Amino acid sequence: MKKIAVVGAGYVGLVTAVCFAKKNNKVIVVEKNEKRIAALLKGQVPFYEPGLDILLSEVIKSEQIVFVPDIKDVLKQNPEAIFSCVGTPPKRDGSSDLSYVFNVATEIGQHLNDYSLIINKSTVPVGTAKKVESEIKDQFELRGINIKFDVASNPEFLKEGDALSDFLKPDRIVIGVESDDAKNILKELYAPFIQNENQILVMNRESAELTKYAANGMLATRISFMNQLALLADKVGADINQVKQGITSDRR
Repeated sequence: MKKIAVVGAGYVGLVTAVCFAKKNNKVIVVEKNEKRIAALLKGQVPFYEPGLDILLSEVIKSEQIVFVPDIKDVLKQNPEAIFSCVGTPPKRDGSSDLSYVFNVATEIGQHLNDYSLIINKSTVPVGTAKKVESEIKDQFELRGINIKFDVASNPEFLKEGDALSDFLKPDRIVIGVESDDAKNILKELYAPFIQNENQILVMNRESAELTKYAANGMLATRISFMNQLALLADKVGADINQVKQGITSDRR
C-alpha cells in the first residue's frame, strides 16, 4: 500500500483517485471546492461515469480515500506520489491555459518536506514537465532548501462513459521519466492493473507528452476520415458499416 495524493477531483482526478484507492492504496484528494467535497463524501459524482459513484462510496467507507481542501494539508503526510490532474482549458488563441498546472507546482515547491514523485496527468504541451520541475526548484531556492524529488509525465487515455474500464484494464500505460526511482514507483503503482509488463511503455517526459497529443490527433483523424468515407459510401451505394469492418480487421 502506498500513500498517494491526487490534486483535482475533476473527471481524470476522481477516476484516478478512486481506482488507486480500490487497489488498496491510501489516497488523499486535494479539492479546493468544499461544496464538491461535501457532495463527493455522499457518493455524488458531478459528471456521467457509470459505476464511479458505487466505487467511490466503497473506498470512502473503507477509508482508503479522503478529501482535503489544500495541497499543504496533504504534503504534511508525505505522500510518495502526487498526481496533478488539474484542468488545462483552452485560451482564446487556442493555446492551453497552464496556470493551474503551475499553481500546483508552486504550492508543492512551497510546502514539500520530503521526497515525492510529482506526476502530471493533465494534457499539456511538450516541455511542461521540465517547466514544472524548474518551478519547484525555484520555490526550494526561495526557501533555502534542497529536497530530492522527481517529475514524471503519465498522460491519461480515458473514454468518457467508460473511464473506469480504461483505467482498471488499460491497453497500455505511458510513463515519461528521468530517473529509475520515478520509473520504479510508477511501475509498482500500476502493477495491479496490468497483465504483463509490456503494457507499460517507458520513455522520456517529452515523448510521453507528445504521445498524448499524437493519440488525440490520430483519433480525430480517424473520425474525420470515416465521416468522409460515409459520405462517399452514400454516393456510390456502399454500406459504410461493412467498409468499416473490412478496414478495422487489418492488423497493420
